[in-house]
Amino acid sequence: KHLLCVSSALPKATLTVEPNPLFPGETVTLTCSVGIDSSWSYKWYKYRNDNVVFQSVRHTITGDTLTISRAAESDQGLYRCQGEIQSRSISSIISDCVTITVNDYQPKATLTSDKEDTFTGDSVTLNCTVESSGWKFYWYRQIPDSIPVTTTSGYSYTLSWVSVSDGGQYWCRAGRGDPVYYTLYSDPVQINITVPPGSIVSMSLPRLLCGLLVVSPFLLVSIVLTVKCCRARGLCSTVKSPQDQIPCDDVIEQN
Repeated sequence: KHLLCVSSALPKATLTVEPNPLFPGETVTLTCSVGIDSSWSYKWYKYRNDNVVFQSVRHTITGDTLTISRAAESDQGLYRCQGEIQSRSISSIISDCVTITVNDYQPKATLTSDKEDTFTGDSVTLNCTVESSGWKFYWYRQIPDSIPVTTTSGYSYTLSWVSVSDGGQYWCRAGRGDPVYYTLYSDPVQINITVPPGSIVSMSLPRLLCGLLVVSPFLLVSIVLTVKCCRARGLCSTVKSPQDQIPCDDVIEQN
């Protein structure tokens, strides 16, 4: 005969909350898990075991999750969950309590820069910070409430090889959740970008000539005529007597 050992220990439910703490108007998700068996269904409790949280306009129960939308201060408090398999009349051990905190204010982003005055060709790093975690960061230039310049998962945004046109005011804000909950905009940071002293003087002669030729095509004709005249004068210098010298104009016409 074989002895069949059956464990009588019941599994314990585990409750996780994200995000927490949160702010008024955010969406918070509570997830309850009991092992890997998909047969479990779940109950949710607030404060006491006899105070069951039911489906409502702002409370959505789907499988192992309870979603509270447009969170208010009245939603904060102690929460627990428990799994059950009704067909077998089995209930798990109730989870430990998790305290949900709903702050009474909308957070504001803080924007800083590693430099506010710099030269063209340099880089500038902006940092946007917000209390708590789980945020994406939205970056704005010149005008807030517009389409962001970029969105980052980290709190830093680096402008590389800046030009004078990159100067101006910058803002940031953060957002998280679905639908996205946004923080207040940061105060603006002014970035001033100038051309380094002496950069124009150090420009190479070929580049300068190319720039002048683009501006005035007639300059090219003048350069060609000058070169021809100089060559003609060189030719004239090889003639022995002044009477035999050829005028420059005649040389140009002959060429």
